[in-house]
Formats: sequence, structure tokens, C-alpha cells
Amino acid sequence: MATRQSVDHFLEQCEGALHFAEFEFNEASRQEHYDDEQFQNSQRYIEEALTDMERLYASSNDQQREMLSRMKQQLNQLRNEMVLLRH
Repeated sequence: MATRQSVDHFLEQCEGALHFAEFEFNEASRQEHYDDEQFQNSQRYIEEALTDMERLYASSNDQQREMLSRMKQQLNQLRNEMVLLRH
């Protein structure tokens, strides 16, 4: 079973990836091809967070799964927006 501390720490990491990706998405929306590497890195961070989440989800309790599911939804939504952005 995942500890509360490990889930909280992971969610903080996800928040960081989410904020970084949101920043890069907003920048890319304003200026095409300005910094492709940073944009791609932010997408990679989202993918890594989603992959790590699957492992943590399996060992979480119901309350932790609910928190992880909400974060997963946010990450997936931003990932989809980034894919659709003509960058």
C-alpha cells in the first residue's frame, strides 16, 4: 500500500509538471517554434508522470486513487491540448 506521504509527494511532482507544461503551452500558443525543446520536455514530463501514476495507483487506497484520478484527468487534458496545438 502506498503511504500518504508518497502519494502527496508524487502529486506535488505532478503539479510541478503540470505548471511547467501549462507555461510552455501558453508560450507556444503565443509564439510558434520559439523553444521546441522546452515544449517537448514538458510533454515528456507529463508522459512520465502518467506512467509513474499507473504504478502508484495499483498500490493506493480508495481516497488516494480519487486524488490520483483527478490529477490524471488534468494531465491528460493538458497533454491532449498540447498535441492539438499547431506548434
